[in-house]
Amino acid sequence: MIPWEAILWYLVLADSLCANIVAWREQKCYKKYFPIMSKWFPVTKAFGVWYLIMVAWVGCALLRLGIL
Repeated sequence: MIPWEAILWYLVLADSLCANIVAWREQKCYKKYFPIMSKWFPVTKAFGVWYLIMVAWVGCALLRLGIL
């Protein structure tokens, strides 16, 4: 059985990868289709990279604990 922490981490990993795709390639589309959300939550490349680094750090911690 897969622990719930691993399932949650994989979901967050998928979210961080999607955030990076939006930050690096689809910013115009994001601003066009979500104008209010793009004002409150602007997607930047720095945020995308930082988010991916933090998710990788948590993944390394889960790997060291033997959960992943």
